[in-house]
Amino acid sequence: MTRLARRREVSAGEAVLDRLGIAQYLVLLLRGDVVLGSRAMDGDLRTERTLTGPAWLDLSSAWLGEPHAMEAQALSDVTVAELPLDALRLQLAAHTSLSERLCVCLAQQIGVLTGTSRNLLHNDASARFAQWLLQRCPPGESLTCEVRLQERKRDIAQQLAMTPETLSRLIRNLEQRGFISMQGYTVRIHDRSQLQRCAGATR
Repeated sequence: MTRLARRREVSAGEAVLDRLGIAQYLVLLLRGDVVLGSRAMDGDLRTERTLTGPAWLDLSSAWLGEPHAMEAQALSDVTVAELPLDALRLQLAAHTSLSERLCVCLAQQIGVLTGTSRNLLHNDASARFAQWLLQRCPPGESLTCEVRLQERKRDIAQQLAMTPETLSRLIRNLEQRGFISMQGYTVRIHDRSQLQRCAGATR
């Protein structure tokens, strides 16, 4: 697939995806951080989720013959790879293993989105924020870790279906309980297991 891909560099703050036309490419984020969302009436991008490369930005819209499902904006300098659908179809016909790998990627995305929806629908605000932090912890079994916040607090609050004031109260509460400490845009998690218990609380 690397031979088919067109690499594109995007500077921080610039658009990575828009919804102006039918998607022609499958889009992979190779490096950097991107926020995805939809435009409000005032023109602001309403944040729905963030991604850190490597990760698929849009694996489905080109197949469906539709515009990209969400707009994307670079939070840092990013590199994306765009795979033209027509050329990819020819490769898939000749290489069944490639088809299987793409199906696995789609299944993984569905699993992530299902978990996100469940978190929003069934967990209270504290559990939603704890789960959000855990999803951004680096892999591994260490109880402590650091999470660098790339978005503004109001954008994080939008993702979690709460007000910025509620998010600020949750951060203070977790700090007072000794679960986290925050300095600038860096959150230090002191005991991942405590956050996991908090994330398991449901309404």
